[in-house]
Amino acid sequence: MLKILLASHGNLCLGMLETLQLFTQETRHIQAIPFYTEDPERNPEAELEDFIRRLQETDTAIVLTDILWGSVNQQLMMKLNDKPQVHLITGLNLSLLLELITMNPESINPETIAEKVNVCRDSIVYMRQYAIENLDGDE
Repeated sequence: MLKILLASHGNLCLGMLETLQLFTQETRHIQAIPFYTEDPERNPEAELEDFIRRLQETDTAIVLTDILWGSVNQQLMMKLNDKPQVHLITGLNLSLLLELITMNPESINPETIAEKVNVCRDSIVYMRQYAIENLDGDE
């Protein structure tokens, strides 16, 4: 089974999950864990431990964090480094999330994930420069 975990500083991951629901209602396999919030109802460390405990060897998991080498990313790296079925990606954004949820779970491997990351990296564009370089002057 494919499982996706979104983890971030603050509520970014919750907003990302909420926004994703505008595109698809099929989000039961996606969990969001916000770290460093003031919500007394949340215990992100316990939520992460629960996510890890529920992972089966036959599951494939994609974990997205917000900042490369940020504390959330580092914590997940340490907790998940012995789980070969888990793919950790940093740079959480909607384009990447949409690419990943449309993947066939059987096709998920390091190469296909790297392809999706590269496609999304190319979609990060400074529009002023892009418009100047790509418009031919016809309006």
